[in-house]
Amino acid sequence: MHVEKVKFKKNLPFSIRIQSINRYPIHWHENITEILLPIKGSIEVIANFEYILVKEGDFWFVNNKAIHSINSSSGAIVAVFHIDLDYFEKQFEYIKYMFFRNNGFANTPVEIEEDNFDDKTRKEYKIRFKNLLINFLDKIVNNNHLSEKILDNFEFQLIYSMIYEFHWLQFLKKKDSFISPFQLDRYHRVVKFIEKNYTRKITLEDVASREFITKNYFSHFWKNISYFSFQERISYERVLKSQFFLLTTDMSISLISEKCGFSDVKYYYSHFKRWFGCMPLEYKEKCFTYQKIATDYNNLELNSIGQVLIEYVDKYLTPYNVNSQNSEFSLFVENYPKIKYLYKMDKKMIPHASKNIVLDILNHSNFCIKNNHVIFNWYIIDQIVKLTNSLSFNLSIRLRADYMEEAWFIYTIEKFLDSCIFRYGIQTVSKWVFYLDYKGNELFNMTNAIRKIIHKRIKNAKISYYFEI
Repeated sequence: MHVEKVKFKKNLPFSIRIQSINRYPIHWHENITEILLPIKGSIEVIANFEYILVKEGDFWFVNNKAIHSINSSSGAIVAVFHIDLDYFEKQFEYIKYMFFRNNGFANTPVEIEEDNFDDKTRKEYKIRFKNLLINFLDKIVNNNHLSEKILDNFEFQLIYSMIYEFHWLQFLKKKDSFISPFQLDRYHRVVKFIEKNYTRKITLEDVASREFITKNYFSHFWKNISYFSFQERISYERVLKSQFFLLTTDMSISLISEKCGFSDVKYYYSHFKRWFGCMPLEYKEKCFTYQKIATDYNNLELNSIGQVLIEYVDKYLTPYNVNSQNSEFSLFVENYPKIKYLYKMDKKMIPHASKNIVLDILNHSNFCIKNNHVIFNWYIIDQIVKLTNSLSFNLSIRLRADYMEEAWFIYTIEKFLDSCIFRYGIQTVSKWVFYLDYKGNELFNMTNAIRKIIHKRIKNAKISYYFEI
């Protein structure tokens, strides 16, 4: 059992393998997140203490340093995406300490399926993310390699979706609670501190003093952000660390217990069984028995799966695909290169002109209401934000107040603002200009209410009224 190395090409933080798998050995990756996408057949993934059935048509995240193996009874064909976390660390400081998942969390060692939740919004996230993976894979297969040109279309979308839609706190938080970027950073600092100091005693006072807050304040913060108690989170980290000692050394259980920070070996036994459902030596024996059986997998050439991928796309690609015949999507795809062309042409002009993108967030191509849930088209919004950030365009958000009833309108704007602040950060959102449609006194009260909502969330927000003639 060993760490599996992945070679990344310069300026390409992704690596893609196509494998036919019956039995893949136990291994892990350092500073890499892995995404498994079965394109023919289903697989069973054993990651740490979880047993996950990943069906054809779905995907699964294998997190940084997670000890895992992969099995299939039918020689499943799997697209394996590896993401270089070192590459993204400057932009996302705590990405190595983030855990991603696309299903409900099993807090006991039972087999789960990757889609065992009923949250409709998260299902929409899964549909869109799966389509991104399919489009990414399709581009690579058709070009027979991964290039910077291909990556440019998908890097931003994949990483942002992972961080803001598949962070595991989304599955731990209380329903309808909002986790701010500030809270998220604090959580990651604490997780990093635990990982760096798990060998010694860690107290609430230690962490609270590092965060310059009181013990009671930190307890309240932790209770609101996770259903694991703070001590349970520490024990969880220590148990996971003990896996590496169990599988890579001949240390005694008492020594492993001591090295992982347990004050008594009986506590180690208790916490290990709580997560893995068995004692440490029993787990070790299972893993070594598994490793003794011959591995059975093959690496496939990209150009060998063309027909398999065509069948998969026909079966599983949904209308959220960028290649959809939906007219609004087609219009966006058509305008995307035009925006880049304008940027390149304007660079030749002296002086430069101001460049603006106006996003009508309540246009039916950018959001919809389904079953009393507001769903935004983050595919388009992410692309627009990426363009404005990378090409120095100004972003204006147009809000037309006559689209819907006042209560729904206000709720939609609140959700949009909160999501954007969480997704892109307050510094990015504060640069935007918000245009409010004004058509007379009958709509002034509504637009005035929206102005107050915006200012409540974004200090010194830029707001303008406009007339459309």
